[in-house]
Amino acid sequence: MCLESSVSLIFCGTEVFPRVKKKDGCSIRLFMDQDRILYRGEAFTLTGNSVRQDAAHWAEVQPDGQVKTMKNGRYSEWRVLPEAGNAPHYRGSFEVLNKAYSLALNEAGSLLNEEGTFRTGANWPSVWTRDISYATHLGLGLWNVHACMKSLNARVRNGEVEQDTGTGGSWPISSDRVVWGMAAWEVYCLTGDAGWLARSCRVLEKTCMRDEQVLAATGGLVKGESSFLDWREQSYPAWMTSADIGDSCSLSTMVLHAEARKVLARMFRELGLEEKAREWEEKSASLSAVIERFFRIPEHALYGQYLYGRGYPVLSEKVDSLGNLLCVLLGQAHGPHAAGMVAVLPHCVYGIPCFHPQMPDGVPPYHNRAMWPFLEGYYAQAAAAVENESALALAFACMVRAALLCGTNKENVLLETGLDEGLLLSSDSQLWSIAGMLGSFYKGLFGIRLQPDSMKFRPCVPESFEGVHELAGLEYRGMTVDVRLRGHGRRIARCLVNGQEAPPVLSPGMKGRVFVELELVAAEEGAGQVNLAHMGGSLEAPEWKAARHGIAWEAVAGADYYRVYRNGIPVSQTEYCHYMPAPSRGDVSFQVMAVALDGRESYLNEPNDYPSADARMETRPCGLSGDEVWFSRVTESPDALCYNVNIDKPGVYRVDAFFANGTFDVSDGNTCALRSLYLDGRRAGTLAFPHTSRSGNWEHFIYSTAVEVVMTPGPCRVEVVYDSFSENMNRLVNDMVIKHLRFTRIS
Repeated sequence: MCLESSVSLIFCGTEVFPRVKKKDGCSIRLFMDQDRILYRGEAFTLTGNSVRQDAAHWAEVQPDGQVKTMKNGRYSEWRVLPEAGNAPHYRGSFEVLNKAYSLALNEAGSLLNEEGTFRTGANWPSVWTRDISYATHLGLGLWNVHACMKSLNARVRNGEVEQDTGTGGSWPISSDRVVWGMAAWEVYCLTGDAGWLARSCRVLEKTCMRDEQVLAATGGLVKGESSFLDWREQSYPAWMTSADIGDSCSLSTMVLHAEARKVLARMFRELGLEEKAREWEEKSASLSAVIERFFRIPEHALYGQYLYGRGYPVLSEKVDSLGNLLCVLLGQAHGPHAAGMVAVLPHCVYGIPCFHPQMPDGVPPYHNRAMWPFLEGYYAQAAAAVENESALALAFACMVRAALLCGTNKENVLLETGLDEGLLLSSDSQLWSIAGMLGSFYKGLFGIRLQPDSMKFRPCVPESFEGVHELAGLEYRGMTVDVRLRGHGRRIARCLVNGQEAPPVLSPGMKGRVFVELELVAAEEGAGQVNLAHMGGSLEAPEWKAARHGIAWEAVAGADYYRVYRNGIPVSQTEYCHYMPAPSRGDVSFQVMAVALDGRESYLNEPNDYPSADARMETRPCGLSGDEVWFSRVTESPDALCYNVNIDKPGVYRVDAFFANGTFDVSDGNTCALRSLYLDGRRAGTLAFPHTSRSGNWEHFIYSTAVEVVMTPGPCRVEVVYDSFSENMNRLVNDMVIKHLRFTRIS
């Protein structure tokens, strides 16, 4: 039998896999040992040509390129068409890697539409800001930078970046649209396009400046939902409303805002505007310091998930995988700290969880209890960045296993089984999953590092992956680059560029075909550690119950004790389900957390407020209608004057509104309403009025996001105004109903 590969790559005139003659005269390609174990774990084994999970779940790549699979006991066969076009082709010593790369490349091509932009996935026909931005940053631009440019441009409107539809009606509840900036910078580094640089700099600056006016929170924090984790009940306590989420501050989104400002500094510097560059550099450094102050968990290397609560924020110490990986890759963490983060970041047997531990059992799997391959791609790149070969091998194994067993790059798979059954939703051919796979080759294995003036190589090849790895046809600044890796490790023993000894760096001035050969040697430091963790679930948050004296709550299954918080600070620990607080003045807010014997915690429950008589007051808005409620539309009655408030005591006041917004469902849309709050004629901040229930329900009232402001004794004129800071993502529909405004003295 003659064994033939679908793609034959030529490197410096020599095939990577030379042909040899068998006794029967058939010319075959000489492969490495396909029985080599690339990864062996508790749940599955990856060899050079197979995935072995159990008798009912396996995949095997045949010598003719066909893939035979058994999934849930059902046998199937499939084949990837030969790679076409000028895309960079990969060919290496192990057929599972060859096939996984080819599958990703072909699926990426299938997502290109007639306009030359990327669809988000088989289930998602449009371009989304978040997905195309992460996909470009992961490495999709190294495959087709022009389609990435068009797709990113498609998410710009009125000169600023569009926020995807989402919780409560999108921006500013969801506020991670600035992820667009790091994708735009990736495109510039790949192309050197001066026009693109100037345009993207203008777009990103306008976006960041408007965000600063609307999203600013106390202490230099930036408000907004966790990036990508945009299904409210999947990653937030059940009591949190869409407004509560909008008032929270999340690690992943904060890191993106810091990076966006850093990117702006780089862009202005490239444009020769040094003063502007320093301005944005200082803003980025300030945000990074805020992240370090509020999110770093002193007991270990990782950062917490988000700050949540009403007026008295507390850090959730759950691990947000995306946020922590971005800290490693974007420079929030450095050196040994970054390496330590990768070594301790929880990783389950079938992949990295979105967060750890998981939500309580009643929450169905989507983000919860699921592995998302784009996250695994970031784990692979973080592993390579800190030279952790063990983590890189684990990441590759998990991505390849899922892709070959499912026959597609799924949106997500279950953490328990590694399969795509049982999820609320799991699209085939998901764009950022494809990018996660491709980027693990480009930026993980081959270690491609892009700068405005160079392409550098910092390969990382796990010992079990030792062999030959070749990337051919990579387009970069007028060059067509071929790269060959030999050996394993992350130390370059020898680098040849077009046959001459040279540093592993390509400069834009080079033209034509460029051949890079890299020989690697093992490092003395060892392969690195990984933290294989059991999936685990959080405890349920305690539910309040009536009490004659003090506060009381229902017992929580699995709880060993309860931690009581007063105004965001832990004040007591008890095995009982009640607590008698000491008398106090002013606004007092209590919350309780359940803690298991093994240290697992619940989220804090809903704040239970005990304001003193002089700590809280309400005022009804006086709109044009004079009704009991003020129905505000942009086209009619957009502004309101509230009765003057008499402030008795000085302090920091939290101002919010009791409102309803039934424009669309609470989990989707782009019609979160916004108004500016003016006190005595001065703008104090933005009140956001997200969707409160299902579409058409205007009877479900909650409190809006809040503005915290210092107030002094005496009368204060209060106005709620639609102004230039109040435009939402829809721009035409911006409606809500307000019953009253509330003023609470919190300090």
